[in-house]
Amino acid sequence: MIKLVSFDIWRTILDLSKFYNIVSNNIAAITKRDYNEVREIIDKAYKLALMARLKGKFKRPVYDSAIFFAEALNIDVDTLFKAVAESIYDEGISNLVYSDVVPTLKRLRERGLKIALLGNVMFWPGMITRAILYRNGILKYVDVTLFGDEIGMQKPDKQVFCMLSDLASCNLNDIVHVGDSLMNDFAGALLAGVKAVLIKRDLNIGMIKLSDNAYIINSLEKILNIV
Repeated sequence: MIKLVSFDIWRTILDLSKFYNIVSNNIAAITKRDYNEVREIIDKAYKLALMARLKGKFKRPVYDSAIFFAEALNIDVDTLFKAVAESIYDEGISNLVYSDVVPTLKRLRERGLKIALLGNVMFWPGMITRAILYRNGILKYVDVTLFGDEIGMQKPDKQVFCMLSDLASCNLNDIVHVGDSLMNDFAGALLAGVKAVLIKRDLNIGMIKLSDNAYIINSLEKILNIV
C-alpha cells in the first residue's frame, strides 16, 4: 500500500529553464556580457555536468560543480554564487512551479499520503532550492526534504531512498518516486525497490504502464491514477 509519494524537484516540480534564465540574466548584468551567450553556455555546461556528476567527478557536489560551470563561463566561482544569491530576490523566482504541481499535491494530501522532495544539487546548495520552494508556496505540502549536499549522497544512490523510508517510517515498497531523469529518478527508484514514475511533459500519451512498478506520465496529475 502506497504511503508516500516523493518527487524530484528541478524539471519535475520547478522549471529549471526559467531558473537558468534568471541566473543567466544576473551573470550577464554582473559581467557586462550578452545574455544569450551566457544562457547558451549554461545549457551546454549543464548537459556535460550531468554526465560528470553520474561519473562521480563532483566530490564536493556544490563547489566542484560551481567550478565546472564557472570555468565554462570564464568567470570566478564567487561571481557565479553572487548571481545565484541575487536570483532569490528576482520577482520571477516565485513563478517557477509547473501548472500541474499544486493541484496534484493538494489531492495527494486529501488522500492522507505523505509527500517528500528529493533533490540532487548542482552549483547552489539545497537550502537555496528550499528557499525557492518556499517562495513558490510548495513547502507547506511537504513532509520531508532531502538534498544531496546535506545528506552526503545523491540519486540514483539506493541509500537516498533508504534514508527517505526511515525518515517517513515506511517501507521502500510503500513509496512512489516521480522524476524526470531516466537514470537518477526512474532507474534509481526501481533499483532501490521503489515504484518509479518518469515524468515527460512532451509525451503525447497521458500514461504508459510498463509494469506494476514502472510508469511514464505526461502530467503530474496522472500520479493520482497510480497511487
